[in-house]
Amino acid sequence: MAGKIKGFLGSPQGRDSLLTTVTEGLSMLGMVLTYRLAAQVSKQDLDLYVIVRRTVSFVFPILILGAMVGLTRFVAMSREPAQQRGYLRGALAWVLPLGALTIACGFLFAKGLAWTIFGSEASADLIPPLALMITGIALHGVAYGYLRGKKSMVAANVVQLSVLALAPCGAFLLWTDMSAVLWATGIAWSAVPLISLVPALLAPKQAKMRRERSELLRYGLPRVPGDIALGALLTIPGYVALRTHGLDVSGEVGFGATLLNLAAAAFSPVALLLLPAAAVRLATGDHAGLERSIAKMTWVILAASIALTVGFELLSEPLLRIYLGPSGAAYLPMSRIIFIGALPFAFFNGMRSVLDAYFHTPRNGMNLVVAFGLLLLGSAFHLAVVTPWYTMGVVLVLAMFWLGWATWRDVRYVRSELRRLATRGSEEMRLVVVIPDRADGVTFTASKAQARSFALRGCAVSMFHLESRTRLGKLIKARSRFKRLVREQRPDVVHVHFGSVAALFSVLVSSVPVVVTFMGDDLDRSGVRGVARPWMGGLFSQLAAFFAAGIICSDESVREHLWWRQSEAVVLPLGEDGSGMAAETLAYLRKVGLHRNGTTEVMA
Repeated sequence: MAGKIKGFLGSPQGRDSLLTTVTEGLSMLGMVLTYRLAAQVSKQDLDLYVIVRRTVSFVFPILILGAMVGLTRFVAMSREPAQQRGYLRGALAWVLPLGALTIACGFLFAKGLAWTIFGSEASADLIPPLALMITGIALHGVAYGYLRGKKSMVAANVVQLSVLALAPCGAFLLWTDMSAVLWATGIAWSAVPLISLVPALLAPKQAKMRRERSELLRYGLPRVPGDIALGALLTIPGYVALRTHGLDVSGEVGFGATLLNLAAAAFSPVALLLLPAAAVRLATGDHAGLERSIAKMTWVILAASIALTVGFELLSEPLLRIYLGPSGAAYLPMSRIIFIGALPFAFFNGMRSVLDAYFHTPRNGMNLVVAFGLLLLGSAFHLAVVTPWYTMGVVLVLAMFWLGWATWRDVRYVRSELRRLATRGSEEMRLVVVIPDRADGVTFTASKAQARSFALRGCAVSMFHLESRTRLGKLIKARSRFKRLVREQRPDVVHVHFGSVAALFSVLVSSVPVVVTFMGDDLDRSGVRGVARPWMGGLFSQLAAFFAAGIICSDESVREHLWWRQSEAVVLPLGEDGSGMAAETLAYLRKVGLHRNGTTEVMA
């Protein structure tokens, strides 16, 4: 055993794991020390600082638009340094302007935002530095995601430690005025990531940045609601408590949520290392090895989460008294309640990378949105009915337990899929073909013939007929049928013929990658009658093209009507009888569905 451990630590992967674990531990200690330093100033300052940090976590996902996870994933899958830098520049193309807008809003609307966040316009001087902190942490997310993806773990860990620990602690050691502390922290949070990116930004720029930016947005945008929901889960309870029980209880709820965040941070090294590793293993087809790694980590994280929760509940009183001094007693009751949610939240944080790597759809985001919905229901009840001071703590714990259960459910599904993929042939593939017509319809005979030709080539094909595209009730029923078919057949990819409603329906509902074949008037709407119908149908097609995993166009003139991703779309004629380039079409579907090379390439 000792030899295996020594050998692992001597390998590059082992050194990265050790370095990341140590860095995350030091970063967590730095965050703990930051709140201790704030408590030494006064309880009111600690309450204000807690609300500031929770607000930063709530808002910054709007600026970063999912780029942190997306950068790690795509940079890890890229082989060319120029393409990796293209992803970085693509992310900065929206983070920097949104950051500037955030800072401007901080100056222009300081009083109104102060009343909303802190309950009083007297704290308006805290809003501009708070806006800078939001921008800085978004830049940190970009830098950290990029450095992790290209496996520059030393630089990534230096940035992580500087931003999360050294900068906020240093600010409190040098200043006691809260406004000065926030300004110093915001400046450091912005400067450190930008300095770490200087070598990449000074390197020659490649011409394909538009493609990388598009890929990042397609991957990241669907995850933004989940990222916002995650921040809201830990922030909204404090805002609600502020309106019902005042700043003191709001700060105590926020501090309890911060403890949850610190507990989850203990499992961050697993998530940070697992995402790029899982992405690479998926791209190379190592399904069995990935399944074994996930199985081990599942039980390790679960056992550690239980131990962490039990340990805190038993030792919380002396820990908080030592940590916060005389103020600790005021935070103890709420912290004990909220920390019960550390078990499911830590499990979610440790295993979320598995779902980010495997699912093309934002699985974590969907789970987070549902958990946030449960939190909103509890918050509305608390605002409408007189309830005790601890109500929002209980509501937060219930939402966390749902999130943990949903993560456990989805990880089990991923493991079962990986076991299935590991036991089948390398070229075997399952496919669901979506036809926007009745089963006995004659409009898409060539599409149906192409699907049959796929089956003759060894592909397991299931047909799904979307019979109505205009009646909401039938679309809701079709959604249930489609999800049931995907769950039963477990396809590698969904291939939808024709854009408009059918394509958007497939992209929104499918849990597996979707390839859209555009045929003509789904993109060129000039010949479609009506006023709203041509415009809406074309918009649906363009949205589907934006989020689809792959795009096929029946000819070059069809491709020219795409608003974006023209260089990625492939031209593969369907033919009147469906035989036109059927083998090439199946090869493209296989490439997208089986994660070959991570991203699709243009085919002649």
